[in-house]
Amino acid sequence: MKGRTTAVLLVAVVALGAMAGVAAADGQLDVAVDKDADGTSTVAVTDNGTAVENATVNVSVVDAENESYAGAGEYETDANGTVELPAPEEDVTVNVTATADNETASADGVLLEAPDGLELDVEDTDGEPVVTVTDNDTAVENASVNVTTVDENATYVGTGDYETDENGTVSLPAAEEDVTVNVTAEYGNESVSETVEIEAPDGLELDVENTDGEPVVTVTDNDTAVENASVVVALADDADENASYAGTGEYETDENGTVELPAADENVTVEITAEYENETVSTTVDLTTGEEADEEQPFGLQVKEFIESLQDREGGIGAAVSDFVTENNPGNAPDHAGGPGGPDDADDEDADAENESDAPGNAPDHAGPDGDDGERGPPDHAGPDGDGDDADDADADEGDDADDADDADDADDADDADDEEAEEDEAEEEDDEDDEDDDGGPPDHAGGPGGN
Repeated sequence: MKGRTTAVLLVAVVALGAMAGVAAADGQLDVAVDKDADGTSTVAVTDNGTAVENATVNVSVVDAENESYAGAGEYETDANGTVELPAPEEDVTVNVTATADNETASADGVLLEAPDGLELDVEDTDGEPVVTVTDNDTAVENASVNVTTVDENATYVGTGDYETDENGTVSLPAAEEDVTVNVTAEYGNESVSETVEIEAPDGLELDVENTDGEPVVTVTDNDTAVENASVVVALADDADENASYAGTGEYETDENGTVELPAADENVTVEITAEYENETVSTTVDLTTGEEADEEQPFGLQVKEFIESLQDREGGIGAAVSDFVTENNPGNAPDHAGGPGGPDDADDEDADAENESDAPGNAPDHAGPDGDDGERGPPDHAGPDGDGDDADDADADEGDDADDADDADDADDADDADDEEAEEDEAEEEDDEDDEDDDGGPPDHAGGPGGN
């Protein structure tokens, strides 16, 4: 009985030993590295989730030839099972190994990043600049900010000393003119500076497009479209006293900062004024009907554009082009211009009528056998019985009269020749497509054999 009891006790002891061995086998050392925002790191050593005090921690640089780290070396964990590592001066990769009770755990290839430190950033430099100060990417409250101009002769109303708010920011006023400044931030024992170009904002501006059609007014403030800005359109002070424009009046810009105006019925000068938040801007604009531009455009280009506008037309375009050329050809003289049937011709015809007896081929009434006396030979007052002096005077007077008549005839003939030459030039300027409307031969009033 006693032997049996001993055997049972031995089995129980063996069983308990086996259980303790399992528990020991379940124990596991672990090491972790927690990196903080300021660049420092915390190494934690645990065994089955329990902090291990006095564990040995070794930190080594992976690429010792090219990198260095002031925190490399051997440490011992505190009561919390932790070791604090310093922030690196530059990014470095390390291996961390922990040893406790003959157990070892490692964290290899851990990248330790150098902290960003104190930094400042300046935004909205073309408006009201905002300075932001951070330390390791965290906003810094109560940091000191100093602003000075680079050029001592330059001026900027924002120069001076500031202190950051809870968001680590300082708002500066807009520059009245472009200026370069130095911005310096200080916090703790650190400082950082930056040189910044501050641009004067464009402010309220207006632009007018399509002035020869339906004008569009666009209002912007610092290059941003302004909604609900007031726009007033009025005739300019130097506009013609009889000028008028249907688009005068007051408008309000839409969400795109624009106002659409009606097209001008006649060329007119208007003044457009935009107002928004105590700012005002004005401009004077010439609105045109667009007709002058069309008249100044070369006729060949007008024809080309007309043909291009017919590209999608079904069927031929010849008839349409012919009509366009006929109606718009600058060679077509207006009704009041000189030429066949015109007022100038009427005057010429009257002049021709007065001098038609002088036209080539028409002899004067007193010449030849059809004269008033029906006789050939010298006039009645000629001959030996006449007074010599009187005859000489009469001959001289008749010679003068004849010269005057010849001069008048020559002037009339020159006028007729000029008229004919002008008409011929106009005929030559006619477009080929107008040939069907031309009449052959000289005009009815032209002189010459068989003429009127």
